[in-house]
Amino acid sequence: MFAFKPHLLLLLGSVAVLATGCASFSGFDSRIVPPTLIEKAPLPQPPVTLAGRDFYLRMEILVGKDGSVRHVTLTKSSGDPAWDAAAVERIMEWKFSPALMDDKPIQMRIIQTARVVTSTPIMMDLSELVCMSFARADSAYSFLKEGASFDSIASVYSCKEVSMPVGHMGEIDINRYPDDVQAELHSLKRGSFTRPLPLGPYFAIFMKH
Repeated sequence: MFAFKPHLLLLLGSVAVLATGCASFSGFDSRIVPPTLIEKAPLPQPPVTLAGRDFYLRMEILVGKDGSVRHVTLTKSSGDPAWDAAAVERIMEWKFSPALMDDKPIQMRIIQTARVVTSTPIMMDLSELVCMSFARADSAYSFLKEGASFDSIASVYSCKEVSMPVGHMGEIDINRYPDDVQAELHSLKRGSFTRPLPLGPYFAIFMKH
């Protein structure tokens, strides 16, 4: 039997500020594309005082040029310092698409309010490849349909700029992915692979083992 694990459900739109060096700037223009959350790690079991009910967190997340989380500050706590510290460690594992200015990756700080909800882990043995463009992902997809090895195609076609796994990942809780990706994975048969799926600004193909 699987235990319930808490996941962060994002409720409100992010407020983003541009972070360069020690300075922060707000009010960015249309040249800037904020980060998009594309993969989240499950949070620790909630504290006893909050077990069985949802609660809210407010956080500031510094997203690096590669989409990795560089720093997290909880500005609205769960009320349990030990759980907060463990939650921050998990949020540090999240993956974002990097913010862009004039199509170049930049570091950005986002301010996010979220509701913590519980869900049952859904484990799948998966391989993954991630491409920067649909055209490249579609080309990889064509080779896969012709019978090419998934791992070999992943090593050639996965973009090096994305801080995400390449090839076989092992047992993965698919709750970490956006709802539309989860829906595709639910219908995936063992030994088959998905079409290219939007994952933030990227495109991913998954294979189920």
